Amino acid sequence: MDIKRTAILESSDSLSKALAQLDMTPAVIVTKNGKYYGIVDHRCVNSGIRDPSHISCETVAIKPPVLTSSADLLQRVGAFMVGHFKALPVVDDDLAPLGITTRVELLNDMIKEKLIPPMKISEIMSKPVFMIDENDTVATARRTLKDNKARRLVVTRKGHPVGIVSVFDMGAWDSKPNLVGGRKDIRMADNINVADMKVSGFIRPDITVVAEDASLQEAVQKMVEKEVSAVIIVSDKVPAGVLSAMDVFKIILDMAQEGMPIQISGLGADDVQQYSHIKDKMTHVLEKFSGFNIRNVSVHVKGGKSTYQVSVYFDTDDGHVSLKEERAELRETIDEIASEIANVLRKRKDQRKMKPRVTNAKGRGKT
Repeated sequence: MDIKRTAILESSDSLSKALAQLDMTPAVIVTKNGKYYGIVDHRCVNSGIRDPSHISCETVAIKPPVLTSSADLLQRVGAFMVGHFKALPVVDDDLAPLGITTRVELLNDMIKEKLIPPMKISEIMSKPVFMIDENDTVATARRTLKDNKARRLVVTRKGHPVGIVSVFDMGAWDSKPNLVGGRKDIRMADNINVADMKVSGFIRPDITVVAEDASLQEAVQKMVEKEVSAVIIVSDKVPAGVLSAMDVFKIILDMAQEGMPIQISGLGADDVQQYSHIKDKMTHVLEKFSGFNIRNVSVHVKGGKSTYQVSVYFDTDDGHVSLKEERAELRETIDEIASEIANVLRKRKDQRKMKPRVTNAKGRGKT
C-alpha cells in the first residue's frame, strides 16, 4: 500500500489550520493525546462555520474506516465502500498515524495485481448522464442533482464536457469557496452568496475523458495517470456516462465475494470490524431461503448517540422486503434483524405451500 504523507494536527488545534492544508491534501489527520482521533476533509466544513479560527479540529473531525499498513487489497476496497471518502487514514498497531491512502493508490494497486476485469466501460459506467451548462449557477446545479437523485453532473460548454461537479463539491463550495477550482479571490470572511455564482468559476480545469469503446483497464490506467477518481465517458465527443473509482471497487468486491452479494454501508471507524459478522449473519439467514431468488441485498447501519439502527432491503420473486431494527448494541441489532428476516421469509414460504381456495357454484369452498 502506498501511504501518502499529510498534515497531522492535535484535536485542540483550530480548524483554520486544517483548512490551510486542504488545498494541498484531501484529508488532514487529527490526533488526541498522541493517538489517532479522526480526519478533517472538505465535507467536515459546513456553511454554519463563520470563524474557523475559533473552532477546534475535534469538533468537526469525522471517523471513517481506519486501515493498518498490513491491510490487504480487499480490506481497503471494503473500507472505501463504507462511505464516499476520498482518503482514508492509515495507522500502526498502536494507533499512531502513518498517513493517508486514496482511491487512486488503490486503483494503481489493482492494476499491479492484474485485478481489473476484461470488460468494456459501457458495462459498468453510470448513466444516464445529467448535464449542466457552465454558465448556470451553483443553485441550479444543486437543484439538478436533487431532482435527478444524482451524485454528479457533467459540466458542458456548447455541448462538450469541460468538467464534473458532485454533491461533495456542493458542500465544499458553500462552506469555503476557495477550496475548489483555485478561487483564491474568495475568502471565508467575504459576504458572498455562492449559490448565485456560475458553475464555470469552480470546475476543475483538468478533466479526463475516455472513449466509450475503451476497455475498463484503459480507463483505470488513465485515472491513475491523471490522479483522478472519476472520468467522463464520451461517444462522438458527447457525454455518454461517468466512471468512478467507486464503480470499479464495487465490481472488484462483487467478483471477490463468495456466496450472496451483500452491500453494507454506514459503518463508522469504531464499528467497521463488525463488517464480517454482518455479512456472515445475513448470508447465513438469506441462503436458507434461496428458493425466493433473493437479490439486491442492502444493509445500512446508522449509529446514534445511544442506539444503532439497521435497515435491510432486498428483492425476491414474491416482492420487495424492507425491515428495520434498533437496539443499543450493533451486534445485537444485527442478530435481531436477521431473526426477523427469517420469520418474514418463513411466513411467505408457508403461504406458498397453501393451495388456492376455489369457490363452487353454491358458495362452498373446496380445496
